Parts: sequence; structure tokens; C-alpha cells
Amino acid sequence: MPLVRIDMHTPLADLRPQMSEAINSALADGWGMPADDLFQVFQLHEPGDLFYSRTFPEADRTDIVFIEILAYTGYSPEVKQRGAALVVDRLAALGIKRDNVLIAIHENGDGDWLAPSAVQ
Repeated sequence: MPLVRIDMHTPLADLRPQMSEAINSALADGWGMPADDLFQVFQLHEPGDLFYSRTFPEADRTDIVFIEILAYTGYSPEVKQRGAALVVDRLAALGIKRDNVLIAIHENGDGDWLAPSAVQ
């Protein structure tokens, strides 16, 4: 059950539904997670609120879309890279420049998730 947080500037606000679908489908296809495993938070920021390097590492950024993925531990580095690459591909298909996407993946394990309706 990944929890995905997306921080971006307000001019991209209208793309949220398409971005949500692109990110979720990329993780479902790349990581093999269920398509209905959808937990995302979009946070909009005014231009000038997000600070980032325009060139590190070897990038040519004109804007930034920060994507943080909190996922259950156990995905191999190859699977994580495959999912991340699909996220970038699908966001690029929406017109978001590849260099403008920065993804950070965090992992946690047993006992770190709680869904009260699933607790017995």
C-alpha cells in the first residue's frame, strides 16, 4: 500500500486527475501492486515556494514535481527503478518535462501501517 505525496506548483493543478492515474497505473504496472491500492496526497504550492537545483544531477529543470512514495519494504531495486521509470514516462506523456520530476522512495515494514477496518 504505497502512500504517494506529490508537491508541485499551482499552474499544474488542473492535471491532478491525470497525474494521479498516471502515477497509480505506473506503480501497478511496474511494481505489480493492485490497481485499487490508491492513496495519494497532492500539495499545491505557489510559484517560488519550492526550491530546487535546476541542474543537479545533470538535469535541465524548468520546474519541479516532487514525488515521495512510502511503500512496504520488499521491492527490489530493479522493481523500484522500473516503477519510477514508468511514472516519469507517463507524466511525460501529459507534457511534464522528464527533468522536472524528482522521485524519492521510502520504505517501512510490518507494524508501520494501520488500517483500523482491517485490524481484528
